[in-house]
Amino acid sequence: MKFIPLYNLQNLGKTNEKNVSISKTDMFMKQKIFVAFLIAVVLVCISAIPVFSQTPGKMKVKTVVIDPGHGGSDPGAVGKISKEKDLTLAISLKLGKMIEKAYPDVKVIYTRSDDRFVELYKRAEIANKNNADLFICVHINASTSTSPYGAETFVMGIDKTGANLQVAKLENSVILKEENYLDKYEGFDPNDPETHIVFSLYQNANLNQSLLFAQGLQDEFVKKLKRHDRGVKQAGFLVLWKTTMPSVLVELGFISNVEEEKYLNTTAGQDELANAMFEAFIGFKGHYEGSDSGTGNNTVKPENVVVTETVTNNVTNNQTNSADNSASTNSANADESGIVFKIQVKTSSKKIEIIPENFKSYQNVDVYLQDGVYKYTIGEEQTFEKIAELHKKVKIDFEDSFIIAFKNGIRIPLNQAKSEVKNK
Repeated sequence: MKFIPLYNLQNLGKTNEKNVSISKTDMFMKQKIFVAFLIAVVLVCISAIPVFSQTPGKMKVKTVVIDPGHGGSDPGAVGKISKEKDLTLAISLKLGKMIEKAYPDVKVIYTRSDDRFVELYKRAEIANKNNADLFICVHINASTSTSPYGAETFVMGIDKTGANLQVAKLENSVILKEENYLDKYEGFDPNDPETHIVFSLYQNANLNQSLLFAQGLQDEFVKKLKRHDRGVKQAGFLVLWKTTMPSVLVELGFISNVEEEKYLNTTAGQDELANAMFEAFIGFKGHYEGSDSGTGNNTVKPENVVVTETVTNNVTNNQTNSADNSASTNSANADESGIVFKIQVKTSSKKIEIIPENFKSYQNVDVYLQDGVYKYTIGEEQTFEKIAELHKKVKIDFEDSFIIAFKNGIRIPLNQAKSEVKNK
């Protein structure tokens, strides 16, 4: 379908012959809009079919494509101390590593793994050619005001109110850097609001699955990280347009907000955001495969923390609590607040024997089980300052490690734990 800007009709000639041309053009445009509407209706009907009606276990998430937004000559949104392209790449690589370590059988592909410019159509092309089961497009938002903040997630679909037009226009404007963009994107003009209206009638056949993953992402950002919830939304994004699998575009925060930009540039902030997306991936994978690792509404189940083994002074003490036991263990090192800080170093879908040689001779190694994934930690301190000191050493051996917190055995957001310990 070619996009014909509607405003061109207003300034056509005045003769009868030209008026006839106007009439024909007007009719042709109406036909195009009607056809696009019919396509949208059909796709809505398709997407209304229960997502997981297939036989459980028959489907597998084998390939994930992660798309760090912008890159190269396209910096994306620019803040006071950073550029969007650098933040999206750093966080995307962290997410990919988490998936690879926990699920060695899942292939992770990046649309870019360094600072280079990749056309929007090629990003979707990479996902399609590799038969990806999930496409995650990572972005950082911006505004002319410094006030907006928070995370939001988009899927390809109908923007009924037009409220999401500005975000879509901003992301789609990248095609202006491409040669022959009108031909590549079938006449789409990012500067013309009318073409955005027609384009928004397109709807991904994988809408339901996309919405499920999108909601899982928002749940993680809001419930676990206490981020401001800007919601799950639909809009016309060119990068999601021709993908043939569940696809989302996530805006992790606002680079135009001073506090959020600082957060997005910290190692802890990037680790938290990558981990939140990873947790959402776990929930989506469980739903997609019909396994027990997902819940009925695609929200990741609360952390069900059970310390199953602990290594101290090269001696392994086994605690055989059931993985399904919701009663959490209390740490011996926790104070009256019940809060302790640890360093997460490994995740695995299969249990790793806790012996010194598997953890580079580190002692005090714990494991907790969440949604069928084993997560291994080193160290345990009552204050963030002490665990941060230990983390400096641990990070040399486990470069992707990060600090996490528990309260009475249940994992809680790091910022919440730091605040509670500070104010106790």
